[in-house]
Amino acid sequence: MPRASLRLDLLVPVLLAVILLPASLVALAQQPTALPLPFALAAGVLFVALHVVSFLASRHPLGAFATASAIMLLLAVFPVAVGVTTALYPSALAYLVCVHQVAVRCERRHALLAIITAVIGSGFVALTAPELIDPIWKLGAFLGLVAANAAAWAFGLLQRLRRAQAAAQEEARVRAALADERTRISAELHDVVAHSLTVMIAQAEVARGFLREQPEVSERALDVVLDSGRSALRGMRGIVRDDAPLQPTEGLDALEDVIAGARSPETRIDLSEQGARRPLAAPVLLAVLPVVREGLTNAIRHTAPPRAVQVRLEWGTDLVITIDDDGGSGASGAGLGSGTGLAGLAERVRLAGGSLESGPMGHGWRLRAALPVEEDA
Repeated sequence: MPRASLRLDLLVPVLLAVILLPASLVALAQQPTALPLPFALAAGVLFVALHVVSFLASRHPLGAFATASAIMLLLAVFPVAVGVTTALYPSALAYLVCVHQVAVRCERRHALLAIITAVIGSGFVALTAPELIDPIWKLGAFLGLVAANAAAWAFGLLQRLRRAQAAAQEEARVRAALADERTRISAELHDVVAHSLTVMIAQAEVARGFLREQPEVSERALDVVLDSGRSALRGMRGIVRDDAPLQPTEGLDALEDVIAGARSPETRIDLSEQGARRPLAAPVLLAVLPVVREGLTNAIRHTAPPRAVQVRLEWGTDLVITIDDDGGSGASGAGLGSGTGLAGLAERVRLAGGSLESGPMGHGWRLRAALPVEEDA
């Protein structure tokens, strides 16, 4: 429950006690015919008890309502010689707090039982009040008491509904935040792990194929496997760290390392860059390397060696990154698995303000991303 609602539930009974209890005690002392002292003290104690119970109603609504109903019954039958029955003194309004809290916090059957009890109690008070002689007055008092109890009860149901709606909205917000976080982690893991594992498998195959004829090639391939594994482990740790940096830690300078790690005797990768480099916003920097990694990963995973890949960066009004593969020696890259990586990458590029396209190109496959650049100062 929100703290503001709890504070309000406690504040209202306190204010009623501060305002109504003195008024009730003064009215009790000013009865036209003075009550015997024991009766006056007992009535005062009942008023105090009613206010205390109303203060506890937010924590123990059902028990507080039952106790308040018993107090009201005692006040209704309390002996008065002349004047108004003590059940209609100002402090009796504290009973409405208990009715309200039952409607807010208890089950529907308990809330329904509470309003039925309040209606019956209203009739009893109206019938037994000695000052209400005319039946019309009794009917008017009954209807007024029922209206007051019904208003408190209905307001409680409305507050209950609003709190339920607020709780549902908060739960939906939390679920959406969790889903976004899972999506983010999934995209980060795919970017780091899928690329590294693909490179490791490809380089391990190279190491096995050249182990006897060209051991130096195998040794270089195994070095790449180790570097890729360490890089993936660092990346996974960075994803789950609470103190991970909020700004990109890998810029365009890491592009050569990414491409060098994917190169092998079975995978030729050419990098070309046209135009002068321009400043990139942080979200764009966060998207550049994932685009290249995804293109290289798909080229290696979905084509048979030997294969050739071209990576082009074109600087203009946008930074256009294009990764083309020639399809290798096997089938076209039309079967790109589940597309989870491309879907996550498309969302990352969209958040950076860019666009992503992918599709067949001849015998191979093309991945193309257009990312905005910052205006020159």
